[in-house]
Amino acid sequence: RVMTLNYACISGRVKLVLYDDRPKSKTRGRLMEIFLGPDDYSLVQIPPGIWNGFKGMSEPCAIVANCCTHPHDPRRSDRLDPFDEAIPYDWNVRHK
Repeated sequence: RVMTLNYACISGRVKLVLYDDRPKSKTRGRLMEIFLGPDDYSLVQIPPGIWNGFKGMSEPCAIVANCCTHPHDPRRSDRLDPFDEAIPYDWNVRHK
């Protein structure tokens, strides 16, 4: 709710999915899919209020570093089942 996340995939590959559900946002209802890994070692900064999740795409594993702006406190975070229909996303691999 108040934390900014800073994700980087430092080993392997992940698919990072973002969904903007903020009521007054110009990008409300938009999905963004980003593949992070050997060909894109970007740092992705995610502001508060953006739903996000990632899926490992490499064997045997992937490692994601998260340097957030606040200490983790589960009472201050909202979680949603990744298959909940509130977020219109299919977790299968999509091709651009």
